[in-house]
Amino acid sequence: MWQHRAVAVDHTGVLFTSEDTAEVLSCMDGLAARGDGRGWLNLQPWVEDEDRPPTSPLGRMFSSLGPAVPLATWVPRHRRGRRVVPGTLGISHAAGRFAVRRLADRGVDVPAAWAVRQDHTRRGLVFELPDAAAPGDVLTFLLAAIEALSGVETDGRWVADVAVQRSSRGP
Repeated sequence: MWQHRAVAVDHTGVLFTSEDTAEVLSCMDGLAARGDGRGWLNLQPWVEDEDRPPTSPLGRMFSSLGPAVPLATWVPRHRRGRRVVPGTLGISHAAGRFAVRRLADRGVDVPAAWAVRQDHTRRGLVFELPDAAAPGDVLTFLLAAIEALSGVETDGRWVADVAVQRSSRGP
Protein backbone atom coordinates (compact mmCIF):
# COMPACT_ATOMS: atom_id res chain seq x y z
CA MET A 1 0.00 0.00 0.00
CA TRP A 2 1.20 3.49 -0.82
CA GLN A 3 1.54 5.95 2.02
CA HIS A 4 2.10 9.63 1.39
CA ARG A 5 4.79 11.21 3.50
CA ALA A 6 5.04 14.97 3.47
CA VAL A 7 8.58 16.28 3.78
CA ALA A 8 9.35 19.83 4.76
CA VAL A 9 12.78 21.40 4.76
CA ASP A 10 13.92 24.04 7.21
CA HIS A 11 16.45 26.48 5.75
CA THR A 12 18.91 28.63 7.66
CA GLY A 13 20.89 31.25 5.78
CA VAL A 14 24.41 32.06 6.91
CA LEU A 15 26.33 35.02 5.52
CA PHE A 16 30.04 34.87 6.26
CA THR A 17 33.46 35.89 5.01
CA SER A 18 36.53 33.84 4.19
CA GLU A 19 38.16 35.28 7.34
CA ASP A 20 35.24 34.51 9.68
CA THR A 21 33.90 31.00 9.09
CA ALA A 22 32.99 30.10 12.70
CA GLU A 23 29.20 30.25 12.24
CA VAL A 24 29.09 28.16 9.06
CA LEU A 25 31.56 25.66 10.54
CA SER A 26 29.32 25.31 13.58
CA CYS A 27 26.39 24.54 11.26
CA MET A 28 28.48 22.00 9.34
CA ASP A 29 29.55 20.32 12.59
CA GLY A 30 25.87 20.12 13.58
CA LEU A 31 24.91 18.50 10.28
CA ALA A 32 27.75 15.99 10.58
CA ALA A 33 26.78 15.15 14.17
CA ARG A 34 23.19 14.40 13.13
CA GLY A 35 24.39 11.44 11.08
CA ASP A 36 20.91 10.82 9.65
CA GLY A 37 21.29 12.07 6.06
CA ARG A 38 18.51 14.63 6.50
CA GLY A 39 20.72 17.69 6.33
CA TRP A 40 22.97 19.33 3.76
CA LEU A 41 24.69 22.61 3.02
CA ASN A 42 24.53 24.66 -0.17
CA LEU A 43 27.25 27.27 -0.63
CA GLN A 44 27.80 30.10 -3.12
CA PRO A 45 29.94 33.17 -3.29
CA TRP A 46 28.01 36.35 -2.57
CA VAL A 47 27.67 38.20 -5.86
CA GLU A 48 25.78 41.45 -6.21
CA ASP A 49 22.90 41.29 -8.70
CA GLU A 50 24.52 43.83 -11.03
CA ASP A 51 27.70 41.69 -11.14
CA ARG A 52 25.90 38.51 -12.18
CA PRO A 53 26.12 37.66 -15.87
CA PRO A 54 22.78 37.88 -17.69
CA THR A 55 21.06 34.56 -18.25
CA SER A 56 17.99 33.46 -20.12
CA PRO A 57 16.00 30.26 -19.59
CA LEU A 58 16.56 29.30 -23.22
CA GLY A 59 20.27 29.95 -22.99
CA ARG A 60 20.56 27.84 -19.83
CA MET A 61 18.59 25.01 -21.44
CA PHE A 62 20.93 24.77 -24.42
CA SER A 63 24.19 25.69 -22.73
CA SER A 64 26.75 22.97 -22.24
CA LEU A 65 28.13 24.70 -19.13
CA GLY A 66 26.99 24.99 -15.56
CA PRO A 67 26.28 28.27 -13.74
CA ALA A 68 28.77 31.19 -13.86
CA VAL A 69 28.26 31.64 -10.10
CA PRO A 70 29.24 28.20 -8.74
CA LEU A 71 26.97 26.34 -6.37
CA ALA A 72 28.37 23.68 -4.05
CA THR A 73 26.42 21.11 -2.06
CA TRP A 74 27.87 19.09 0.82
CA VAL A 75 26.08 16.11 2.35
CA PRO A 76 27.91 14.69 5.38
CA ARG A 77 28.50 11.00 6.02
CA HIS A 78 25.42 9.34 7.50
CA ARG A 79 23.72 6.06 8.23
CA ARG A 80 20.90 4.59 6.21
CA GLY A 81 19.74 1.58 8.18
CA ARG A 82 22.84 -0.50 8.83
CA ARG A 83 24.73 0.97 5.91
CA VAL A 84 27.10 3.93 6.18
CA VAL A 85 26.70 6.36 3.27
CA PRO A 86 29.88 8.32 2.55
CA GLY A 87 29.79 12.10 2.51
CA THR A 88 29.60 13.79 -0.87
CA LEU A 89 30.56 17.16 -2.23
CA GLY A 90 29.31 18.56 -5.53
CA ILE A 91 30.17 21.77 -7.35
CA SER A 92 28.16 23.09 -10.31
CA HIS A 93 30.30 25.55 -12.28
CA ALA A 94 30.89 27.06 -15.72
CA ALA A 95 34.62 26.28 -15.94
CA GLY A 96 34.05 23.54 -18.49
CA ARG A 97 35.80 20.22 -18.94
CA PHE A 98 38.52 18.81 -16.73
CA ALA A 99 37.72 20.85 -13.64
CA VAL A 100 40.03 18.78 -11.43
CA ARG A 101 42.95 19.65 -13.72
CA ARG A 102 41.86 23.31 -13.72
CA LEU A 103 41.87 23.27 -9.91
CA ALA A 104 45.40 21.83 -9.85
CA ASP A 105 46.57 24.45 -12.37
CA ARG A 106 45.28 27.13 -9.99
CA GLY A 107 46.97 25.63 -6.92
CA VAL A 108 43.91 23.87 -5.46
CA ASP A 109 44.76 20.23 -4.87
CA VAL A 110 42.04 17.65 -4.31
CA PRO A 111 42.91 15.71 -1.14
CA ALA A 112 44.34 12.31 -2.07
CA ALA A 113 41.69 10.35 -0.13
CA TRP A 114 38.79 12.05 -1.94
CA ALA A 115 37.36 10.06 -4.85
CA VAL A 116 36.28 11.95 -7.97
CA ARG A 117 32.91 10.46 -8.96
CA GLN A 118 32.06 12.95 -11.69
CA ASP A 119 33.85 15.69 -13.62
CA HIS A 120 31.30 16.77 -16.23
CA THR A 121 30.94 19.97 -18.24
CA ARG A 122 27.28 20.59 -17.36
CA ARG A 123 26.59 18.42 -14.31
CA GLY A 124 29.70 19.56 -12.48
CA LEU A 125 32.17 17.99 -10.14
CA VAL A 126 31.26 15.36 -7.53
CA PHE A 127 33.50 13.88 -4.86
CA GLU A 128 32.93 10.99 -2.48
CA LEU A 129 34.55 11.84 0.83
CA PRO A 130 36.35 9.51 3.23
CA ASP A 131 35.04 9.05 6.77
CA ALA A 132 37.87 11.24 8.08
CA ALA A 133 36.86 14.30 6.02
CA ALA A 134 36.31 16.96 8.67
CA PRO A 135 33.86 19.81 7.99
CA GLY A 136 36.69 22.36 8.34
CA ASP A 137 38.74 20.61 5.64
CA VAL A 138 35.69 20.42 3.39
CA LEU A 139 34.98 24.13 3.83
CA THR A 140 38.60 25.15 3.21
CA PHE A 141 38.65 23.14 -0.03
CA LEU A 142 35.24 24.47 -1.09
CA LEU A 143 36.15 28.13 -0.72
CA ALA A 144 39.34 27.68 -2.74
CA ALA A 145 37.70 25.47 -5.39
CA ILE A 146 34.74 27.79 -5.92
CA GLU A 147 37.04 30.79 -6.34
CA ALA A 148 39.12 28.83 -8.88
CA LEU A 149 36.07 27.65 -10.87
CA SER A 150 34.01 30.83 -10.68
CA GLY A 151 32.97 32.63 -13.83
CA VAL A 152 32.59 35.88 -11.88
CA GLU A 153 34.83 37.82 -9.51
CA THR A 154 34.53 36.81 -5.87
CA ASP A 155 35.43 39.03 -2.93
CA GLY A 156 35.54 36.70 0.08
CA ARG A 157 31.87 37.01 0.99
CA TRP A 158 29.80 33.83 1.01
CA VAL A 159 26.24 32.68 1.54
CA ALA A 160 25.40 29.25 2.89
CA ASP A 161 21.99 27.62 3.02
CA VAL A 162 21.81 25.00 5.74
CA ALA A 163 18.90 22.68 4.96
CA VAL A 164 17.42 20.13 7.34
CA GLN A 165 14.49 17.86 6.45
CA ARG A 166 11.71 17.25 8.88
CA SER A 167 9.05 14.73 8.08
CA SER A 168 5.48 14.29 9.15
CA ARG A 169 2.91 11.75 8.18
CA GLY A 170 0.45 12.88 5.54
CA PRO A 171 -3.13 11.64 5.02
